[in-house]
Amino acid sequence: MRAFGSPPDLSALRASYMVSLKQDLGTLEGLQSEVDFGFAEARTYEELRRLAHVQAGNAATFGFDALGNAARAVDIQLCDIEGPSDPLAALLGAWREQLQRACRN
Repeated sequence: MRAFGSPPDLSALRASYMVSLKQDLGTLEGLQSEVDFGFAEARTYEELRRLAHVQAGNAATFGFDALGNAARAVDIQLCDIEGPSDPLAALLGAWREQLQRACRN
C-alpha cells in the first residue's frame, strides 16, 4: 500500500507498455511496407493514423518524448493528407527509428 500523496508505482504499466511497443513496431513495419511498395489502401492510412495518435499520447507518459514527437508528426501529416507523399515517407522512417530505439530500452 502506498502512502497518500506518494507517486504510484508505474513499473507494471511500463512493462506492459514495452510489450505493446514491440507489437506496434511490427504493425508499423507492415503498414510502412504497404505504403513503400504501393499497396496501401485507405485502411492503411487510417491504421497508421490511429497507431500514431495513440503513441503520441502515451509515449511521454513513459519518458519517450522523441517517440511521441515522431508519432505526432505522422498523425498531423495524415490529418492533412491521407495518401503517399515524400514528407510522409520521411516521417514514417523517423517514427520507425524512434520506435526501434524505444524497444531497445
